[in-house]
Amino acid sequence: MSAPQLKRFKIATAFLLLAALAQAAPPLTQIQDVLYKADGSPFSGSATISWRSFVAADSSNIPTNTISVNVVGGLLRVRLVPTTNASGGAYYIVRFNADGRTQFTELWAVPPSVLPVVVKDIRIPSPPGSNVVPPPSVVQMADVTGLVESLADRPTKSIGVAPNRAAFIDATGEIAAVSGAASDCVKVDGTSGPCGASGAAFGFVDMETPGGAVNGSNTVFTLGQAPAPAASLHFFRNGILQKPAVDYLLSGNTVTFLSVATPQTGDLLLASYRTGGQ
Repeated sequence: MSAPQLKRFKIATAFLLLAALAQAAPPLTQIQDVLYKADGSPFSGSATISWRSFVAADSSNIPTNTISVNVVGGLLRVRLVPTTNASGGAYYIVRFNADGRTQFTELWAVPPSVLPVVVKDIRIPSPPGSNVVPPPSVVQMADVTGLVESLADRPTKSIGVAPNRAAFIDATGEIAAVSGAASDCVKVDGTSGPCGASGAAFGFVDMETPGGAVNGSNTVFTLGQAPAPAASLHFFRNGILQKPAVDYLLSGNTVTFLSVATPQTGDLLLASYRTGGQ
């Protein structure tokens, strides 16, 4: 065989081999569609298409794998092996990604077709042969805008947390329990101590009858405790509220009426006040 004949033989053999390989490739269906967001703007991103091993209608073996297709200006175009006539209930899992996150996931059952098909004609609610809708794909914390930052801003429990205790935010920003006796009062800085001034118990006295003769000449009356604060004293004469420095003067637990306001025989005197507070 001459050199030119040998060259022609090699070319013919290559063509035959390519033709055989083309014939051996499984048939494909073209999926072509334009995708939009709900606001009418084109979807841009990518579609990650994955599948489990199956045997195509022409007995081609399609092993488990994944491909990624870019979606530009909403245009999706991809050629896939049909699954509706394949073995083992084959289907495709398609995850649409944008802005570095998986936006949504859907399932495809691709039929054999010589014409392009659109997504709505191949989308299925559940795997073939199953009546159960698959659970949604796992959403990562980073997929939710602002979630990681919001969780980082929340105070966390410290080792100082205890049940049945008032809680406060400590210097490290963690939640801790206030220490102290059950009868203590809690301050805004999370410290605690006896309630009221100098450890005196905080309380209220309502409608106390002061000690002292109500005879038209006595002006000095005694309360059971010293009002604290002094301004908390409400002194009533026959139901009328008396004014400090106008009707009376207070010193400790002693009320001294001015002469022009001296209680008269038969007057009813009552006092209400706070104790142990400032």
